[in-house]
This record gives sequence, C-alpha cells and structure tokens, in this order.
Amino acid sequence: MTRSLTAFTAGVFAAALTLFLPLELAPSASAQETAAPASSLSRYVPDDALAAVVLSPASWFNNPMVEMFPVEVLRVQMIEGMGIDPFDVSEIKLVISLNPQTMQPEFGAITQFTDKINFARLRESIDASPDEVPIGDHTAYEIEGPPGTVISMINARTLYVGMAGYLQGMLDSDNGAGELPMLLRTMSHSSGLTIAVVTEQVRPILSGVAMQNANELAPDLQPLAQIPGLTEAIKIHADFTDDSGNLRIALMGTDEVAAQRIESILIDSIMAARVLAIAEINRNLASTDQSNAMRQATDRYANRMADMITQSLKPKLQGDEVAIELESEVGIATTGVLVGLLLPAVQAAREAARRMSGSNNLKQVLLAFHNYHAAYRQLPPSAITDDDGKPLLSWRVALLPFLEEQELYQQFHLDEPWDSEHNLPLSKKLPAVYEAPGVPLPPGMTIVQGVVGDDMGMRPLKKTAFRDFLDGLSNSILVVEVNPDAAVVWSKPEDIEIDLENPMRNLGNAREGGFHVALADGAIRFVTRSTDPELFKKLLTRAGKEVINDPEW
Repeated sequence: MTRSLTAFTAGVFAAALTLFLPLELAPSASAQETAAPASSLSRYVPDDALAAVVLSPASWFNNPMVEMFPVEVLRVQMIEGMGIDPFDVSEIKLVISLNPQTMQPEFGAITQFTDKINFARLRESIDASPDEVPIGDHTAYEIEGPPGTVISMINARTLYVGMAGYLQGMLDSDNGAGELPMLLRTMSHSSGLTIAVVTEQVRPILSGVAMQNANELAPDLQPLAQIPGLTEAIKIHADFTDDSGNLRIALMGTDEVAAQRIESILIDSIMAARVLAIAEINRNLASTDQSNAMRQATDRYANRMADMITQSLKPKLQGDEVAIELESEVGIATTGVLVGLLLPAVQAAREAARRMSGSNNLKQVLLAFHNYHAAYRQLPPSAITDDDGKPLLSWRVALLPFLEEQELYQQFHLDEPWDSEHNLPLSKKLPAVYEAPGVPLPPGMTIVQGVVGDDMGMRPLKKTAFRDFLDGLSNSILVVEVNPDAAVVWSKPEDIEIDLENPMRNLGNAREGGFHVALADGAIRFVTRSTDPELFKKLLTRAGKEVINDPEW
C-alpha cells in the first residue's frame, strides 16, 4: 500500500469500490444496526461553502455482488498498511469553498468511523510530518497534498483531512444560515451518495467556460451550454437501500422561468442525442455486410433501447426545480448500461463538432489567402526568405496580418530564421486558426500545411497568382490537414512533400475517416481514405488540364 495515501483517500477508495456494486438488494439488518448514525447533512458545512459530497458506504459491502471483488484482500491491505478497516467507514463528508481573496479552492473532509482510529499508526503509514500544527483545541500534522494539507484526529472515531485553515471553520459549522447549509437541510440522506452545489459565486465562470466550449458539441446539443448560466444549485442523491436503487439529479433554476428553459433544453437535447445515436448505428450498419433482415432487426432493437433510455431520462419540472430520476424496473445499473449505448453516438457527435471547428479554421486561412492576394496580386510566398533566397519563416507567418494576428506578426524578426534566439520562443504561440481541434499535438505544432510544388498549389519560393490555376480554383487544393506524425512547427518554413506517384502519403489519418482540404476558391472538403488516388492527384495539380467528373466530388 502506497505510504502517501491519506486516511481520507482510504475512505474514498473503499467507497469507490462499491460503486461497481449492483443496486438489487437492500443492506442487511445487521449492517444497518452496526452503521453509525448519519450526521446532519449541514453539519460541518460553512456558510460560504460551494459544494458538499457525503458518502455513507458502510452497508454497501453487504451486497452479494461484492463477491466479484477481492474485498478481503483490500480490507487486510488497509488494516495492515494503515490501521484502517474500510468496513468501519460510516460517513465521509467533503466540503469545498472558494477563498474570496485568492479565488482559490479550499477544502476539508471529515471521515467518521464506527470504531476507534489508530491515529499514530495512520500518521506513520502516510509519512505525516512529525511537527505538530496547533489548530484551536486540535493538533494537526502536515501531509502530502496541496500546500497546507493536514491530517487531524477530531475524536477517537472522527478524522479530518484537508487544508489547515479550513478545519476550525468546519468544526464551528452546524446548521448554518448560508446558501449551501440551507440547501442541504432540504435534502435527505441514507446509505449512498449525496452531492449539493450552489453556483452563485462561480456561475459567471461556469457559464463562460460552457459557452466557450459549446462548439465541441454537435449543433443540436450546443444549447446545453446555456444551463450553467440558468442554474442556481445542483442536487444529486443516489440511494442504495431499495430493490432497484434510485438516482436523482436535480437542477434548481435561478427562477421558475429559468427552470422551464432548463427543462426545454434537456428534453430537446435528449431527443437530439437519440437521433444522433440512431443515425450513428445506421451508418455503422450500412458499412457492414449483414443481411437486410439482420440490419432491420438491429435497427428495431436500437430504437427500442433508445425509447427506453429517453423515457427513463425524461426530466420533471416542479416550480424552480428540474429533476431526472432513475428508479425504473430496469434499475440504475441496467440504465447505466443502456446509456452506455449512446456513447458511440456522443463520441461521433464530438468528432463531428471537432471536424466542423477544423473546417472553420481552414475557411479562415483561405479567406486570408484571398485577402493577401487582393492586397499583393499574388499568393503569399511558400516561405519568407533572406536576400539570398534562403527560407526563414513559413507562409503561415506571412498570413498573420490577414488573420487578425498583427501583434504577433510584428514580434517576429522577418530577417531571421524561425529558430533564431528571438523567433524560436514565438513558435510556441500557435494561432488558433492553425490548430486542429481534437488532434493531440505538441505545443506549437500544426497539421495545417500548404500544397507546394512546381505543378501544385504554391510554387516553391516563386510568385504564384490565382490566374495560374488553369484547372480552376474549385478544382485545385491549396491547403491540407496532414497526418499528426507529419506535423511541423507552425512558423518553420516546412510543408508536406507531395509525391504525385503516391499522392495520399502522409494524408488520411488527421481525423477519423479522413482529412480536410481547402480548395483555392475557399471551399473546404472532407476527403475520406477511400478517395480514388487518381482523383486526388488531379485535384492537386494547378494546371494539369485534367477532367474531373466524379459525382461524389
């Protein structure tokens, strides 16, 4: 057992293991008799707290499905390594606040046990500092974690792990008048999990982040980003005491009108997710060699499961609260499996959103090409060179003034190479339009590269104008997304080397299924891996006079 584990981690680990348990049997009477009484939900919660998480895992170990896991081994490891029996954990309460001066999070967790704690052994096992830190009537010891993290024994059966400055505030708090304590007093808690969050202090931040990242979602799901700005509080409760168990997730609107808007967004998004899921399943079916009968059967099954999921996720509006409750005959565990069926569709939707974002980036690049051409009557050179014609910087740098990046452009020394002492640090400042959303790359690297060649795209280090594209701007590729392993530093005068005998080399894996290309007329197309190489070759040449009559293009 790793010596740096804290007692709080031990409790959470014990609780986390039980999340895999099914929710089909109530805990036995003996378990209920030995479990310590749950404390008031609002106890230990300061008035300015943002969130509270309460776990009561003691009775979960009685579920028969625990037999699938090496609970005996876990129990002995923790007893021998730390002196803690995970079966003795009756409640864990984690509370989080936001420091108003530093705007940094503060936290504390109080774990209650049914038996006495061997605190000396625990401190030794986690390498706690031997130096005492007096906090009110209690003594704490620094441990591994964020600066100021300590461990302290409140009494023989109660343990604190958290920030030193947060301990006394938690101990002094009991049924306070703050927004979170008052919210917690409206909630019930038994064996299971309870989470409560109030958003007033962080709503502008959460809303801003959500709206900023909305384009990562499929268009029909983007209204979900509005929900943080409409939400006053979040309440989650998972109960593990009845035959099927139940999970309730509730969003409290800032007012009843906001709650109505939340309900509308959730209903529309659930239906949109259903459509996306079925469309993705049908797309996958179309690419298989299954019989029509098998495809139809699979389609019927998918629709039946989708109907079951959407019905179980139907939100319920009451006043200023919108709730989703999972407590059907199917049970939460089964519902979780069904929801898992939607994951491929959700992933496909995210990929589609990333593709759209990448496509929009290329549109901006091509617009900059056209604006550059309008200003100079030619395309940007394939590279910025010195007086002797030696390449120094990429065409991507030359385009910066036309991409609203004038300030970055002026920072470059245009008479020095990209890796000079002055220019090299600028290579880490990748402009957003040269990014490829969803493609993991090292800082400063890009897969947005130009087509450069005597007969293709930009002539190498020579003047090229749109009038040179005799095949037509709509039939000539100017920029491509290369494979991630062919990425280059964005400011470096380097682009993909295209061999017309093997035109798809280093292309085809930028995204799932293919890659984007930008045509000289500004159109963006997605090229699949199954594209005919001969067709692609024709689209690369600038004046090859080839006839392109492919209906799919």
